[in-house]
Amino acid sequence: MLKIWGRRNSINVQKAMWAIAETGVPHERIDAGGAFGGLDTDEFDAMNPNHRVPVIDDDGVVVWESHAIVRYVAAKYGAGSLWPEDTGVRARSECGWTG
Repeated sequence: MLKIWGRRNSINVQKAMWAIAETGVPHERIDAGGAFGGLDTDEFDAMNPNHRVPVIDDDGVVVWESHAIVRYVAAKYGAGSLWPEDTGVRARSECGWTG
């Protein structure tokens, strides 16, 4: 099961949670950061040496940085919907092209 570390009021965590919700992938969110702390532990450091949220662990694949998480989740769980299969369409969507 995909696990995500981060607090609800973090905009970067909210971005990652949006992608997760859109794909419907089962997940567990773990409060971390801000008032919850937990970012300075050896365990968290092993996942993200930058000590920031969000971080996901998807059955051993650890990804941090919200944009990287959104792209990972979209590619793995949203292929054909959030992640266009056509590379040209995907490139245009990533740069915001509307023409």
